[in-house]
Amino acid sequence: MAEPRRRRAATLEKVSRLLDATEELMLSEGYAAVSSRSVAARVDITAPLLHYYFPTIDDLFVAVLRRRAEQMLARTRAALSSPHPLRAWWELVSDPRGTGLIVEFVAAANHRPALRTEVGLVARELRRLQMEALASILGEYGLDPEDFPPALVAAAVQGLAFAVVADRAAGHDTAHEQAADAMARLVARLEDRRERRPAQ
Repeated sequence: MAEPRRRRAATLEKVSRLLDATEELMLSEGYAAVSSRSVAARVDITAPLLHYYFPTIDDLFVAVLRRRAEQMLARTRAALSSPHPLRAWWELVSDPRGTGLIVEFVAAANHRPALRTEVGLVARELRRLQMEALASILGEYGLDPEDFPPALVAAAVQGLAFAVVADRAAGHDTAHEQAADAMARLVARLEDRRERRPAQ
């Protein structure tokens, strides 16, 4: 079997533009607005040419998700190993752009089986990373792992960020801003407590 051809620099640049355009479309109009025509129009190419790079729209969605997942995992590692891990992590997951894309991917995955599998893989890897990091730092915040296990903290922080971004985007009045503000205050208090703890 022939080896797959390596993509040239010009091809990589065009693929990157297609992925960028798809992200922008998902954020501005929702995943349902993504089609070969709508994406191709944003980068001034024809729909058949888009299918040269991505044979199906599912292939395009998966490529966007995988690129975003790599970035998200790297940023999560950096946040949870920073001098103020909980604050950096909360700021990361509350970013409307990154979490907004997650909201769209989850919605799309409900209707596209190929994407559902990929979203599940990313979610598991992200949660594993979060829990491993939290297991090693929660004690520094004076949190008892029996009362606040890493699985609970990870789900609470990620889940609240997801809900806030989803409700804000939908225009739902669910007191999401108050919840986000309260989480920011809690994180600030925990970071202050961690800094004041005597060195072990």
